[in-house]
Amino acid sequence: MYQAFDKFLATGTWHTPHPNDRTRFFLILSSVVKDSKFNPDAMGEYMRQKTHPGIEVKDHPFRSAIDRYVTAAWAVKDYLAATGVRPSPMKPRLVR
Repeated sequence: MYQAFDKFLATGTWHTPHPNDRTRFFLILSSVVKDSKFNPDAMGEYMRQKTHPGIEVKDHPFRSAIDRYVTAAWAVKDYLAATGVRPSPMKPRLVR
């Protein structure tokens, strides 16, 4: 499911706070956040593995961007739970 973020992470500016990047992130997030198996921390780990920001580099811009996106994903997930939107079971997708 986290592969949905691959195209986003391939964009050269994904780690910036530019409104277009935030919009792209939230559009992708909306496609996965209601899945009962979606976990923002796992999403962040997936992003770290895909971008290799380097654990030893504390101020790497990818690290802070991923932390921001994980926080945003938790906020959306918590909002959906608080407003009664139920997670949906993972739906099988056709493989092309």
